[in-house]
Parts: sequence; C-alpha cells; structure tokens
Amino acid sequence: MKKILFSTLALTCALAAPAAFADVQYQIKITNPTQHLAEVKIDFPAVSGKTLDVQMPIWRTGRYEVLNLGKNVRQFVATNSNGKPLSFVKTDKGTWQVKTQPGEGVKISYEVYANALGERTQHIDDTHAYLDASGILMYAAPFRSQAIKVKLNTPTTWISRSGMDKGDCDHCFVAKNYDVLIDSPIETGEHEFHSFDVEGHTIELAIWGRGNYDGKKMAIDLKKVVEEGRKLFGAFPFKRYLFIVHATDGVGGATEHINSTVIQKSRWGFAPRKEYLGFIRTAAHEFVHTWNVKAYRPKEMVPYEYQKENYSRLIWMAEGNTSYFEELLTLRAGLQNRDEFMEEFAKALQAYEHQPGRFQQSAAESSFDTWIDAGGERARNASVNIYSKGMLLGLAMDIEIRHQTKGTKGFEHVHQFLYQHHTADKGGYSEADVRTALKHVTGNDWAGWWAKFVDSTGEIPFAELLPKVGLRYLVEGGKEDEQKEEWFTGWRTRDTADHPVVIEVERDSPAWKAGVVAGDILVAANGLRLTPKDINDKLWLLQQTPIKLSVFRRDELREISFAPSRQVKGKAKLKVVDTVTDEQKALNANWTGIAWPATKPISSTGTEKAKE
Repeated sequence: MKKILFSTLALTCALAAPAAFADVQYQIKITNPTQHLAEVKIDFPAVSGKTLDVQMPIWRTGRYEVLNLGKNVRQFVATNSNGKPLSFVKTDKGTWQVKTQPGEGVKISYEVYANALGERTQHIDDTHAYLDASGILMYAAPFRSQAIKVKLNTPTTWISRSGMDKGDCDHCFVAKNYDVLIDSPIETGEHEFHSFDVEGHTIELAIWGRGNYDGKKMAIDLKKVVEEGRKLFGAFPFKRYLFIVHATDGVGGATEHINSTVIQKSRWGFAPRKEYLGFIRTAAHEFVHTWNVKAYRPKEMVPYEYQKENYSRLIWMAEGNTSYFEELLTLRAGLQNRDEFMEEFAKALQAYEHQPGRFQQSAAESSFDTWIDAGGERARNASVNIYSKGMLLGLAMDIEIRHQTKGTKGFEHVHQFLYQHHTADKGGYSEADVRTALKHVTGNDWAGWWAKFVDSTGEIPFAELLPKVGLRYLVEGGKEDEQKEEWFTGWRTRDTADHPVVIEVERDSPAWKAGVVAGDILVAANGLRLTPKDINDKLWLLQQTPIKLSVFRRDELREISFAPSRQVKGKAKLKVVDTVTDEQKALNANWTGIAWPATKPISSTGTEKAKE
C-alpha cells in the first residue's frame, strides 16, 4: 500500500477568519484515500430559528436525474459553536433537521464515501480527489447566499485546483455563495498541468491519469476552442477557466460548470485522430455550456432547486443546441475539416431517421420528461433524444435564419440575444423569450414554426433546408462495393460466445412486424446456425423471404416467419447539390465560417435516400 503523508497546515486558520470574510466554512480532510473516505466539517453562523435543515442535494447540475447523493453520508454529528451536542432527525433522503437555539452557531461533521467517478459527483483514491460540492458538501437554505471558504487537508504531494478563487493557503478556496461552490468542482492530487492566456483571461488544464494523450497539443487545441467560443458569444462570463481531464477506465462523459468543466475519457482513447476529435468536440460542447446553461438558461432552473427535479420544456435548447454549436465551433476553430463536419451531421440525420420516437414525442415534451428518461428500446421507439433533436433543430433554425436574413444573421445571434438579455441573474429565459429573440434576429414571427417543430412532432424539412446551403443528404454506395444492397432487420444485438441476443427492436421494422422482441436469442435462420460473426452474411446468403427464424425466448425454442427488407448499402453523407449557385455558396460559407470548397458535385443519377 502506498504510504500517505498529510499536510501539516493548521486547520484552525479557516476558523480564525472573521465572519465577514467567510460566513460558512467547510473543511474537507482526505482521511483514507485508498478506501475513498473523507471527513467533512461545516461551520454555519448564528441561526435565527429553533431548527436548521442541513441538506445534501439529490441531483447535480448538468445531469437531469435524481442521484440520491445523501446515500454516501455516515456518522453525522451536530453541535453548537461551543461543542455542545445538538439533537437531529433525518427527515428525507437528503435532509438532516437539527434542533438549534436562536443566536448560536451550528457545527456539522460527517464521513463521506466518495467513489462515484462516473457520476462526476465525487471520487477519492490514492492519486487524486475529484470533489463536486453536490456530492460531498451539504448546505443550509438560510445561508445559501452567504460567502464561503473551503479548506482541504490532503496528502502532501497533492496540488489543489478549482475554478473558484484561491483562498489564503495552497488548498483553500473562496466563493461568494453556495451556488458558486456547487458549480466549481475541486480537482486535487497528482496531475499534469498547463496554463495559457486568451485576451487577458487565464485558461488552465489539469489532466489526471496516464494515457495516450499529448498534454501540450491538448492545451494548444483547447486555446483554439476558447478563442472561437469568445467569437461566437462576444465576451467571456468568467475571469479564469479550468479544464479538468480524467484519463481513466470504465467511465466516460463530461459536465459543465460556471468556470470549469470535467471531461472523462478512456486513457487510451485520445488517439488516433477520430478519437481525439471526439475529445475536442466534447471539450467544445462543455465550453459552450459556459454561456448556454450557465450564464443563461431556462427560467424554470433559476435558481436551481437542489432538492427536487427542475422541469423545463427547453432542455432541448440548453443541451441539444450546445451539441449543434460544438460542431460549428470545432470547424471554425480549424480543429476538424469540412468533410468531418459534414460527416457528423450526416450520421446524426441517419440516426434520427431510425428513431421512430420522433413521431411519438416532441422536443418540448422530451425536455420536460428528461427526468424520467425511459432509456433503451422504449426511448428509441416512443421518445426523442433532447441532444440529437436539439442538435438538428439548431441546424434547421440556423439555415432558416441565414436564408431569411440573406446571410447577415445566424443562430448564434439568437443565443447572443439571450445572453445579453436573459442571464441567470436576470431570471433566465422563457419559450416566449426565445421566440422574441428569433423575431428580433430575423424580423419574422416564428410562432407557427415553433408550434410545428418544437411543440409538436412535425418532421424537420431537411430536404428543403439543406439545398439552401448547397447540400443534400443521401446514402452513397462505396465505389468498390459489389453488393449495393444489404438486409435491414431493425434489431440491435449484443454478442455472446454462442449466439446474438436482441437488445432493441425498432418500431415498424421487419423484426418488429415479425414479432421479434428484446431478449430473443437468435439461434438459426432456415436451419443455418447464427453466430455473432456470421449473422449478416448468412441472412444475405439465404437471398429469400420469408426466413424461418429460430429463437430462444424464456428458454423455449420458437419459430418466427421473418422477412427482412433490402436497403441501400453505403454511408450517409451530406454532398454538394448538382448545380450550386453563388447564393448557396455564399450562404454556406457564412454558415460554416470557411470558404466554399472547390469540390465536384455528385451526379444526379447517384443513389439518394430522401428524408420523410
């Protein structure tokens, strides 16, 4: 076991500060990093009532899901400022009600188990600690707006970093209130560090974990992301910003904060280029969130309610529009080329085509229901994803705005308007505010468009929109493919050692109509054994319909008459239209931020798959 030495800095300095400097004071001591344990102490100033509710949030911002974060708390103790024990009772999954005396301060201590790296709420081990306040630091509503000071007691070799301002020691931070604290995670431990400046603002990069990344290149490229982000929105909403990167195993994802972001990726997933581009796009996504979600967000989330769900019909805009801007920003920053940019939207369109739930649920409904996201097969067939739908709505709105304004305005101007007029400190924005922004930018009323494509399930008219920027969507067969068609089954499978297992069936697909269901083990087709390696080849080899499909369901053998359909074999692409006008070229260049390429248009005889 690695020997752990703790800092000898006195913890009493935190308590010695005058109340005017830090009204609420937190101490976090990493007590047993190997076993993921820490001790938390909180000093609240004098209370006015006979009880004080001390609470751990039940969710964290950026993830619209109840996480029950209080489950990691043990050994809760409450005393007054003189050390006299105070009685308490736990009233719900995240609330401890302490009996108090008016005029007396309250001290709280508890042990927290921090081993939820994938949730990005808290994680402690023998090399680092990632501490998001939502998963480790309680609060009391009467003191939510009070100034805060945080002090850590860590192994001596560790360095602590956060988007928060530094305090009066190497492991001290200060925040103007709990809302800043909860949106400013701390990364402390052993990590690679880089720093650079963009227009007088300090941008920092802390990387934890070994992997196949190049930290110097990462910093150079992140600087381009930051510079392009400022161009997109016009000004920074922070003084200093911290990128936290976790190169690790078994988890992945990212979460935005007001002055920082944390990005988790497989330690060997930073190369080759395709993998690295995935990281850069994620970084761009989270950085755009610094404005869209943090600086301004839907009014239903202002202020955040940490003890209950925060319902809104605009999360498709908060999240999905950010997915749209991540692609645009990465292209304009020169970190991906035009072909890579077009490929991402072609893939998004193709995936969207195979989500029948888009006819079952609107973007607004999906936003409201994100707290009860069904997931899996039910999500695909009866829901629409706020990220993909919001991304494609962003694309559609951007093209339409540029068309209406003859290229003088774009979708970023709508978001700039929201940033200028509806920041979180002004109460956020409503659906009506967004439509007002759209009218301000274009001069036209968007109520009908909104009703059809946001509040209802109208199919986004990409067949009409894409040609306005000189493009069309198609599935193009490979030049070397002898086989121009393939079977479309409509199922997704999980491979086992012996047979494929169905995990999802697309609504109205051949498999759906035949009665194939999730959980079926695909055994044979017309008597030929099916294995994960050869299932597609054998279905093609049969060249006949219907096929007698043998499956195990609930350990019983069943025979299903199954008729897969033929579809174009090829890759989804956005290609230049046959005849492109100067107006289309200009609008395309205005949209992408780069000059129209000297590319030969495809022939009109090419195989094309039209949008519905």
